[in-house]
Amino acid sequence: MTPVRILFVDDEPNVLQGLNRMLRGMRGEWEMRFVDNGRAALAAFEQAPFDAVVSDMRMPGMDGAELLSQIGKRYPQAVRVILSGFSELDAVMRTVGPAHQYLAKPCNSQTLVDVLRRAIELRRVLDCEGLRGLLASLKSLPTPPGTYYAMVKYMDDPRASANGLAEIIGKDVAMTAELLKLTNSAYFTVPSKVNTPLQAVRILGFETLRALVLRIGIFRSFQGLPATGRAMEDLNRDSFLVARIARRIAKLEGFEPRAMEIAFCAGMLGSIGQLVLLDHMPARFAAIRAAIAGGDDPLTAEADVFGATQFQVGAYLLGLWGFNQDMVEAVAFTGRPGATKASGLDIAAVVHVARVLAGPSPTYAEAGDRGRIPLDSAHLAALGKADRFSLWRAEAAAERSAG
Repeated sequence: MTPVRILFVDDEPNVLQGLNRMLRGMRGEWEMRFVDNGRAALAAFEQAPFDAVVSDMRMPGMDGAELLSQIGKRYPQAVRVILSGFSELDAVMRTVGPAHQYLAKPCNSQTLVDVLRRAIELRRVLDCEGLRGLLASLKSLPTPPGTYYAMVKYMDDPRASANGLAEIIGKDVAMTAELLKLTNSAYFTVPSKVNTPLQAVRILGFETLRALVLRIGIFRSFQGLPATGRAMEDLNRDSFLVARIARRIAKLEGFEPRAMEIAFCAGMLGSIGQLVLLDHMPARFAAIRAAIAGGDDPLTAEADVFGATQFQVGAYLLGLWGFNQDMVEAVAFTGRPGATKASGLDIAAVVHVARVLAGPSPTYAEAGDRGRIPLDSAHLAALGKADRFSLWRAEAAAERSAG
């Protein structure tokens, strides 16, 4: 098995030596190289491309943002991570496009290893090299807003509070307005009107707020594009229906509150992959609709046309943006939860059922029931849950009526 190749870049020799010592236990799994400047990093890539690069931000000559930007253009399939103690917002924002993830120093070895492992493993979610390269290199590919990155960094602090999170959201006036609008909409069954970010945090919870801020920021980046204008609104309504049905089913099945929240978020964010494909490859959807009309199911048609399903594309993006593995996997296997080999009903299966019960995606609505993804009946039967489907259908009908 070919070892994973990772390049570390930092202008401080002590930092590179520390990383070398800290990651000594990974030598059997990773082939690591350490260089002290951007030019040396690019030269190393020219000799043999790396699977991932971890760079400091502040370096003389070529800083981390510029280095990762160049690597992104030349080697789009490499995972790109900023590891820096320089935490000023303007510096972080310069890395939003070039970097897939931002980690603050000091960063313990397990965190760094986990981030790199997950990001590299997620490449296996997509079988199509060309599509993976496209997602990594498109300049107009949506990136999380600055508010999202500030939230993620803050939530890593064990002292994080609802007040602190609300303060971060409140600094983005446009984000606050859209957040309150959504929180008070039919998408959420809140007991009373929500007027402040603090109320939203307390009602919705950290993970849901994080997913919602990401979604608002990404959907905002598509505004004004005629090819996706109407589709964006349709997908927005549809994905929230999937999210609400998933939460109902998870509650009915006795899931813990955190798992219920992840199921809701996975349903809400599951349409991001389709939105990106609609924006960049709208003409190809005609071929998919034709294949569905000819008898193919949507997942088979998408895989034939794009090389991957919309759910795989969405999961790949969420993984690069640092979402937890449970949510990424739930999105990745929304189409075929049996691929997870789970021995019990898990979040991926719940989101899958919610997607089926929500009906066809708006993009394939004209195909009627043929536009609905097929139910993984064999997987549900193997889990001993086939007899629960009628109850889940009733929950979906109740949610649709309530919305």
